[in-house]
Amino acid sequence: MTVLMHLSDLHFGAHDAAVCAAVQRLAQRLGVAMVVVSGDLTQRATAGQFEQAARFVQGLHARSNLVLAGNHDLPLFAWWMRWGRSYERFSEQFGMDQEPVRQMGAFYVVGVNTTRAWRHERGSLSSAQIEHVALLLARAPPGAWRIVASHHPLVARDAEDRAHRPHRADEAVERWRMAGAQMLLSGHVHQPCLLQPLPGLWASSAGTAVSHRLRHGSPNSLVVLSMEASGAVADMQARYAERWDYDSAQEEFRCVERQRIEHEGNGPGSPRARATEWDD
Repeated sequence: MTVLMHLSDLHFGAHDAAVCAAVQRLAQRLGVAMVVVSGDLTQRATAGQFEQAARFVQGLHARSNLVLAGNHDLPLFAWWMRWGRSYERFSEQFGMDQEPVRQMGAFYVVGVNTTRAWRHERGSLSSAQIEHVALLLARAPPGAWRIVASHHPLVARDAEDRAHRPHRADEAVERWRMAGAQMLLSGHVHQPCLLQPLPGLWASSAGTAVSHRLRHGSPNSLVVLSMEASGAVADMQARYAERWDYDSAQEEFRCVERQRIEHEGNGPGSPRARATEWDD
């Protein structure tokens, strides 16, 4: 079994050390191969907060990490850094590539940067970004689980959530589905949700993994994707998405929902989004 752990909205500077330790224990227990962090590593984009976030990610001991910046990772009070130096502190810890691509086993993950230096919270996608991601998806190896990760959610659970989506989200979702995307990973809203907006395409939003900034009554949570051998055919693998919530009484994360992700073409025929059991 190959395991990917999706974390988002760590908000170091507003984090809970006990929850951080629980995430690291879970990663070790599951033998996580890849970690995807979809932004907001820090609360206020300070050098010290980025250092804390980097130590935490390294402590997960995954073989591969894909880390994206969120809107909180751009300087707010150090406004002068927004002219040409917006990603400087992020890059010191996580590298210059703001749109990394990673492959680990059958996981093929394309990262896309939806943050903008001139915006505090809202995100955007350019036409060039949309086409670039589509080209990368088309180059994915046969049989790969083709995933796109972004900070801002591309699919809204309801009308209220539509304001959180980046500019050109509808265009991106349709284009990337045509290019072979099968899963979208995001954060930003601090509320876990699993949707199927189009046949063959799923969208998973992670909650805040380790911070005190809980919303809508949702606890600290994270997402685990796994691929497991299935059936008599040796190379046939079943895909699962799991939601893990933090149990403060036990000081551990526990799996609260498990959803089998049907292979392309096996999903429901309606193009309308539907929520699964993850919806609170």
